[in-house]
Amino acid sequence: MTILHIKLFGGFHVRDVAAAADVKVTPNLQHLLAYLLLFRHRAYARDVLMELFWGDHDEAHARACLNTALWRLRGLLEPPGRVEKGHFLLTTAAGEVSFNAGGGCLIDVAEFERLVAPPLRRPAAALRAADAEQLEAGLALYGGDLLEGVYADWALRERERFREMYLTALYHLMNYYAAQSSFGDALRCGRLILLSDPLREHIHRDLMRLYAANGQRSQAIQQYHTCAEVLRAELGLAPMRETQLLYQQLLLEGDDGRAAAGPAAAAGPGAAAGPGADNVDQAVQELFTLFGAVQQQFNHVLQLLDHARR
Repeated sequence: MTILHIKLFGGFHVRDVAAAADVKVTPNLQHLLAYLLLFRHRAYARDVLMELFWGDHDEAHARACLNTALWRLRGLLEPPGRVEKGHFLLTTAAGEVSFNAGGGCLIDVAEFERLVAPPLRRPAAALRAADAEQLEAGLALYGGDLLEGVYADWALRERERFREMYLTALYHLMNYYAAQSSFGDALRCGRLILLSDPLREHIHRDLMRLYAANGQRSQAIQQYHTCAEVLRAELGLAPMRETQLLYQQLLLEGDDGRAAAGPAAAAGPGAAAGPGADNVDQAVQELFTLFGAVQQQFNHVLQLLDHARR
């Protein structure tokens, strides 16, 4: 039976399921409890916890703070008459402290790892339908970055680790759905990746290809402009050559994915022997535009290198 439901994604929230009420935990207690939850597979010496959370206090004061914090947590998580003392907060004979995650406590980060980690051990190309369902279930638990607003080193490291798991799971799903020609689901996953990290240029290219494969050429072209604007605003860079070439290819294709018919095609089979002057001028202009963008990016890189040498 689930007694507590604890969420660390998108902030900190504890729900007493049995009492159908939220448990109000002060920020200092939140940090200690979150640490024990994230590293729930081991017990910690009190001196370690004292140094981590009250390192700026003398030893006697730090020990008193830790004892008070543990006493308050027990009162919140193990209310007398309802939950046995020591059910969640475990203490060894040596005084080491740990959290009993298997004692009727549902923790979103633990469930997320349980669901997401096994499918991610497979290559994206080897993902099965059952793996995709499991990843979707895990991703539904990710309500935001871990412990938003907490900037301790241990929290930042764990936040980035879970964020990478989240993005990798989305990338696996995007490739799985694309292989199944489920372009709507693939696009949904790609957009979620960019919502979290808009500077991943290869994801912009993937979305351009997915839009094109789904018959949405105008959205594919717009995705390029979105990519270019983000890179310019955030990094002062133009898109990579690969991205620009994909954009040029999309401009020359029709909505059905085939090369757009130009004046030569419209004039009939006999005119297809050579391109018209307008086509040549357009092709030359596109090449100059592409060359200018590449040159601009190259010059910017040179400037960055020159600045670094100074």
